[in-house]
Amino acid sequence: MNRRHGAHGASRKAAAAAVAAALLGAALHTATPASAAPTPPKPPSDAKLAAEPARHDVTREQFYFVLPDRFANGDRSNDRGGLTGSRSVTGFDPTDKGFYQGGDLKGLTRKLDYIKGLGTTAIWMAPIFKNKPVQGNGESAGYHGYWITDFTRVDPHFGTNQDLKNLVSKAHAKGMKVYFDVITNHTADVLTNTEKKYGYRSKGAYPYLDTEGRPFDDTEETDRKVDEDSFPYTPQIPAAEKTAKVPAWLNDPTMYHNRGDSTFVGESGLYGDHTGLDDLWTERPEVVEGMEKIYERWVKDFDIDGFRVDTVRNVDMKFWTQWATALDAYAAKRGRDDFFIFGETLSADPSVIAPYVTEGRLDATLDFPLQNAIRGYASQGKSASGLSDVFAQDYRYTTDKANAYNEVTFLGNHDMGRIGSFLKSDHPGAGDAELLRRDRLAHELMFLSRGNPVIYSGDEQGFTGAGGDKDARQTMFASKVTDYLDDDEIGTERTHASDAYDVRHPLYRSIAALSKLRKANPA
Repeated sequence: MNRRHGAHGASRKAAAAAVAAALLGAALHTATPASAAPTPPKPPSDAKLAAEPARHDVTREQFYFVLPDRFANGDRSNDRGGLTGSRSVTGFDPTDKGFYQGGDLKGLTRKLDYIKGLGTTAIWMAPIFKNKPVQGNGESAGYHGYWITDFTRVDPHFGTNQDLKNLVSKAHAKGMKVYFDVITNHTADVLTNTEKKYGYRSKGAYPYLDTEGRPFDDTEETDRKVDEDSFPYTPQIPAAEKTAKVPAWLNDPTMYHNRGDSTFVGESGLYGDHTGLDDLWTERPEVVEGMEKIYERWVKDFDIDGFRVDTVRNVDMKFWTQWATALDAYAAKRGRDDFFIFGETLSADPSVIAPYVTEGRLDATLDFPLQNAIRGYASQGKSASGLSDVFAQDYRYTTDKANAYNEVTFLGNHDMGRIGSFLKSDHPGAGDAELLRRDRLAHELMFLSRGNPVIYSGDEQGFTGAGGDKDARQTMFASKVTDYLDDDEIGTERTHASDAYDVRHPLYRSIAALSKLRKANPA
């Protein structure tokens, strides 16, 4: 009986298997004819592959760089920054290229359509934080934004924090990102010393001592407390400026290197005062954390899209690794996975600037090597080997979050001078037609190369200038500066005595066309 039961169970299983097989066969017959094998999916077309290169998120931006003081004056009531008196107090003198001219955030906001018309996707502003209005012997003002005393508010010459929020909101509404130019290396020149000497004193001759009088390596032994009497120079803060800086920890003289002025050679590049500006002791964990908190607040309160960082090569590499990582993480927690940080690393050698991406964890650097190569080819008549040499080293920028596509490319800037100035210098006898052709060629080389191109405000209007720094910082609105009025602009008969927001200028139209070409052909 047990055997009969087992046989009956086996027959039931066999029947069930037969039914399952029949159903499977029917399903297969319905899906695919017995005579035809399943068709594999087609490979992607060449066009699809070419249109989708292996890039990270922020690799198709088109930046417009602007000094707010030099772009548009939307509110004349803030020209003097709420101060009264002479230019040595207010910093305002529209006849002098070294002083505030009157541009502000309201003016910039009103001209967003002009900026957008170039194809701009990201506005990069020179620092907008509160500056010491005038420094030194009164020969220049902080119109450029690099003499910061208060890292928490907008300079009154430019407007208010609310004006900044309005600008960011309206730029975002027009599809443009906003980037801040930020500084971690130094503050305004407030500190002096009792010795009244400013030549650089090296670490070898004047080592830092801890509270027990022992020399220590501040790059490794960051937990050592320094003996305040052992600084190379004895720091001193003028009585009127004891609390001049914000946040308050910046008023502590032990947060600075106190080694005298940088010669920009050797260790002084990291430890010396940049043209007298108070050089922060960035090796100290208190300074790293302090700078993290300062800029995290701007990310939180203003919905900005990224930072351009000043004087990166004048700060130790460990600082960047920690600071950039912290800012990336903070932005990501707030839903900003595409937060983008690029740095000014002044060198035409890719092997010098790439480590700030690979080791320092920045997303990109300003591409000084490519700028130098484009000028060599388009303006100086050098062979294309300079360009190929730069591109052959693109592998140096590759990390888990970056590659050469991230690099921020440019033709000139507010420090070194404009592309128009270089063209006139390289071709002193050339007529306007030749200069215009070469200017267009330079922009074509930049736009049709990898990277995120930058237009420096005024280049699209043919601005030139006699050189760098103040000579490259002309106003877009009508100027009263004699040196600027003498400039011979490219592609126009206009002078700096008139406003320069001409959307019909040949360079404006060329740049807008290049922007459309890039957008239509992302490869």
